[in-house]
Amino acid sequence: MKKLIFIILLIPVIFFSCKKTSSDKTAPTLTLKGLQTFNSEKDSIYIDAGATAMDETDGDISSNIVVVNPVDIHTIDTYYITYNVKDKAGNIATEVKRKVIVSIF
Repeated sequence: MKKLIFIILLIPVIFFSCKKTSSDKTAPTLTLKGLQTFNSEKDSIYIDAGATAMDETDGDISSNIVVVNPVDIHTIDTYYITYNVKDKAGNIATEVKRKVIVSIF
């Protein structure tokens, strides 16, 4: 009888400790700040405007954004800055990009 009571009391503990899946299935939203395409003069100073990230469960997760910024302001070319983020549940936002055109005006 003691074994049966122990097993009955142990079932909820096992169930809740094994249940690690999140009900959060919604990806966060990334939004560019500023222009989607930016023209910059060669050898000038370029400061990227950045992006924001919001998640319906985690709220503002802008500090988690991963930015890849290959812009070389000293070389004439077209560059793409990419922004990515995921929430605590692992949902990945749709990547956003900013086009930066470095040229001589």
